Amino acid sequence: MLTNLRSLNEHLLVRRCVVCGYDGALLRNGEAERCARCGCDLHERPARSYAEMEGLRQPASPSNRPFPDNYGERLRRRWMAFSVLAMMGVVAILYLLSAALAA
Repeated sequence: MLTNLRSLNEHLLVRRCVVCGYDGALLRNGEAERCARCGCDLHERPARSYAEMEGLRQPASPSNRPFPDNYGERLRRRWMAFSVLAMMGVVAILYLLSAALAA
């Protein structure tokens, strides 16, 4: 991996929002929590340069971990929602089956 990438083309090194491509001053300084143009959460999907996205340069901040801090909580909530919906489906199938057998 190239860590000391030097380019004459500076737009390869400018950090941009990964959703809309906004490259304002707030993104470059890392001060914004959300993108000014599209509202993307920059803690969940941090702004990156083209060189960072292609693996030519490592992200500058160590906070770019593969999983966010609340990953376990989000995963637990998804499984709980799935189990509730699955149970509702089982109850609906049993209800329709009992109505069909009674007729």
